[in-house]
Amino acid sequence: MAIAHDAAAKRPMGWLVFPLRLVLGGLFVFAGVMKVQDTQNFAFAINGFKLMPQHLVVLAAFVLPWLEMVAGAMLVLGLWTRASAGVIGLMTLGFLGGIISVIVRGMDVKCSCFGKFEFPCAGAIGYCHLVRNTVMTAMAGAIVLWGPGPLAIDRESTK
Repeated sequence: MAIAHDAAAKRPMGWLVFPLRLVLGGLFVFAGVMKVQDTQNFAFAINGFKLMPQHLVVLAAFVLPWLEMVAGAMLVLGLWTRASAGVIGLMTLGFLGGIISVIVRGMDVKCSCFGKFEFPCAGAIGYCHLVRNTVMTAMAGAIVLWGPGPLAIDRESTK
């Protein structure tokens, strides 16, 4: 019986994916938990963007945090890694669209992305939020591109 070797560990980028998974997944789990703890404030923040009707604001305020927590947890565990990173990447692209819209319209909107903890960007939405979300989108893209890496439940192995 042959011993399975971790193909991801043999690739140079394989071990880079592991910390990316932990950081990005952990951030999304944390963000989701913070939003679930104060759903009403999150709904107010979504409404401040003026991008969707009220009934969709309420739906988004309840669905997005759970989607963030589940996708983040799956990313940390390395289960359905590429799909989880893809979902997070699509969410961050959507968030980038909202941020750009707010900046272009010159609106004074607070993010509430991480509840009461706004790191590293404090205050109204601005270019710092744009950079932060661009970095998270790039992290998600790298995970989709390079795969789950080592120490993942769905790691790629060869015999």
